[in-house]
Amino acid sequence: MYISMVDDFFWISIFFGIAILLKRFIPALQKFVIPNSILAGFIGFLMGPNLLHLIDLDIDGLGRIIYHLMAIGFIALALRNVESRGKYGKAGFIIVSTYLFQGILGVSIASLFYLFDKKTPIPIGYIVPLGFGQGPGQAFSIGSQWQLLGLHNGSAVGLAIAAAGFGWATIGGLIILNILLAKWKKDKSKVVVHKKELVVKDYEFSDMDGLTIQFVLIGVVYAITYFLIKMLTEYLNTLGNIGHTFGTVLWGFHFVFGAIVAMIFRSVYVKLREKNIAKENYINNFLLQRISGAVFDFMVAASISAVSLARIREYFWPIFFITLTAGILTYFYVMLLTKKVIVKNEVENRIAFFGMLTGTISTAMALLREVDPALETGAAENLIFGSGISLMIGFPLIAILNLPALYLTSGKIIYNFYGLGLMIAYNFLLFFIFFRKPKNA
Repeated sequence: MYISMVDDFFWISIFFGIAILLKRFIPALQKFVIPNSILAGFIGFLMGPNLLHLIDLDIDGLGRIIYHLMAIGFIALALRNVESRGKYGKAGFIIVSTYLFQGILGVSIASLFYLFDKKTPIPIGYIVPLGFGQGPGQAFSIGSQWQLLGLHNGSAVGLAIAAAGFGWATIGGLIILNILLAKWKKDKSKVVVHKKELVVKDYEFSDMDGLTIQFVLIGVVYAITYFLIKMLTEYLNTLGNIGHTFGTVLWGFHFVFGAIVAMIFRSVYVKLREKNIAKENYINNFLLQRISGAVFDFMVAASISAVSLARIREYFWPIFFITLTAGILTYFYVMLLTKKVIVKNEVENRIAFFGMLTGTISTAMALLREVDPALETGAAENLIFGSGISLMIGFPLIAILNLPALYLTSGKIIYNFYGLGLMIAYNFLLFFIFFRKPKNA
């Protein structure tokens, strides 16, 4: 098992190398808005067991890599000391409301397919906000846990939906971007900004390299997370079938638990620093950001490479129509929200949110730099700080995702529609909270 995972790591690295060379020597690719991680993933998809069969990738091994990279990346981000930004609440609203819209859309279309083909599992609709809105790691993680509960090839379905999202974020995003640029006024022409050389400080402490310390901190937090989920699972297993179902699903949310434990760990460490009990400030934002960036790049490339067409053949048409509709309507829904919420630089924010809510923040930044090269419009900050706020606003959605798990274990289809109704109700509640008029207005 571990040898195959190392082999997959080598292959992903080679795919990155090929992607970098292709973008270096093919002018057309230089103009194409696609991060190297996504291009590397599609190279792996092309060369792997799906199409050319040139490389025998271990799909299950890639899945295990994706699962752990997701937790490591979120822990690294949560350990950073980031100032709270209350003014980004509406950015968090845009993100969570779009999650809910994608979930409502996905479950509705899956339900229509179920009417004509009882073999179509309605829970695949719930994976849309995970694959589109949150990324391949979350979609794979939840899909793999639902697979244990009865969703056939759930992990492969999650990766397929996420890959379709990347297609919309890159190809669809590029088409939309060019249409918008063509309509833009002449005085909104792009400003060419040359890259600046970055001076990086060598972070070292008395007896250990700074980067090593960050990995130690991440490892400690991940170990605490593992034992916490294990204890919760053992307790839930004593509560019968429903408890066992919730316990299984918990492992799919390991990245959320990891982020929470990391934030608590950081808060405790800050208090120890203030009391002068901890002498050194070992937590380093710069290094943690670099770790999370590298982890997510490898996770994205591995996720696309791991998509198995053979495993999703039975659900191909439902997935195709769900992702096609979700991609188109997500753009118009994001446009509706940004025009309602964003006062200045609406177009830049619209492009950025669409890129993130179909792909990842890396695709969003790639699209954003085409209309905001200097990152001066505030759209980048809306993505970053809005994502943090969305974790709190979107917590009820995590609870709703337990309902399809109950359906998979009990066979009672009504649980799917309970979830659909709750997503609709919560979205209405968010609109009411964020757009209600003050009493003295």
